[in-house]
Amino acid sequence: MFALADSHIHLFRNGFAGRHGRSPVRSGSDVDAYESLREVHHIAAALVVGYEDDGIDPSNNSYLRELAPSHDWMTTLAYLRATDAHDAAGVERLLVAGHVGVSLYLMDELSTAAVSSWTPDLWKPLDDAAAIVSVNAAADSLSAVEVMARAHGTCAFLISHLGDPGSHAEVPSRADAMKRLAPLLRLAAIPNVHVKISGLYATSDRPIRFPHPQATPFVDLTLEAFGPERCLWGSDFSPCLDFISFEQALELDQIARLGDTDRERVMGGNLIELLRAR
Repeated sequence: MFALADSHIHLFRNGFAGRHGRSPVRSGSDVDAYESLREVHHIAAALVVGYEDDGIDPSNNSYLRELAPSHDWMTTLAYLRATDAHDAAGVERLLVAGHVGVSLYLMDELSTAAVSSWTPDLWKPLDDAAAIVSVNAAADSLSAVEVMARAHGTCAFLISHLGDPGSHAEVPSRADAMKRLAPLLRLAAIPNVHVKISGLYATSDRPIRFPHPQATPFVDLTLEAFGPERCLWGSDFSPCLDFISFEQALELDQIARLGDTDRERVMGGNLIELLRAR
């Protein structure tokens, strides 16, 4: 039995109000629910991705730092709203508070342009800390991420959810999947870019239909391009529970087919190594 480590979870003070307008966590808080799942499945560490938009938890960065001291398995990333004005002092305060990096959402042209305009001075605290930068990005934004990753080589850039290849009614052919995934695959040449194998339910136009075979060509191409040593499993707790069980988020056919050593890397070893380096 090897150690599992989850590269993408969310914890909100009042829960995630999902597609039904209520938290998919049936009882108790997000953190208590994840703690129980963590103990059952022997998850040694989790990277908590901060998020403060959509009215879910406007003070999520502070909330995560309230939780972290009493949960030694938890490592947190502070959410930086792309279109807000930021400065180096503000970024430094987030790092001093205990966050090991930042969470960016570049899902449209405006957000992408805003982060692309950040100055070297603003990036300096992240560079100096060898920060983790988690990026949710639309495919059109990944060229900008490529520029950032090349310029900030001490930071580890983690691309969430396979680079968001979209939802599909049928399993894409390898050629179609390669075309859709091309902006992500170009990043494989940059050694400080990693990919989270997470949110696979979003590749299906019927996300409740596990095991989401539509994801398979995207996962295969990602593993081939980045190698198992730069891919990380992520559950996407608790949003994933809107569509699948946690056990289904954990038991992915696309990763189960790997050899023991590679599966161990993807399911935990890679993230643990990244966290130890910070």
